[in-house]
Amino acid sequence: MKRRRVLAVAGSLVALSGCTSDASTRRSEDDAETTDECGPYQLCEGSEMLRVFVSPAFSGAVVLDAGCRDEEFEIRPGEGKTLRREADAETCDVTLYVDGQEAYSDTIQDYESTVLRVESSGEVDEETVEV
Repeated sequence: MKRRRVLAVAGSLVALSGCTSDASTRRSEDDAETTDECGPYQLCEGSEMLRVFVSPAFSGAVVLDAGCRDEEFEIRPGEGKTLRREADAETCDVTLYVDGQEAYSDTIQDYESTVLRVESSGEVDEETVEV
């Protein structure tokens, strides 16, 4: 009985020693890619900030005004638009217009990722994930 426990523990230690050597290698590689601006509660450059989907059954006009890009994007029914962070911890003021009316307006914070869905009725559903 005692011998089985020792063998089980020895097997675990061998497995862990292999994991820790790989983990320490990966950790040093990951550290090289991070910056001081992108902290543990912020989303980094390249992460998804906003995604907008428009139902194929919607027949109106949808326009996304992204203040951080100084640009407006027309999104057709059945299509979508994704904004990715161009810098660590980037925030963005966004306004979504449905048939010329403001349907959504908010500032996406450096710790948020938001998905907006324009339904066939023109109603906007929001889902925001915070880290």
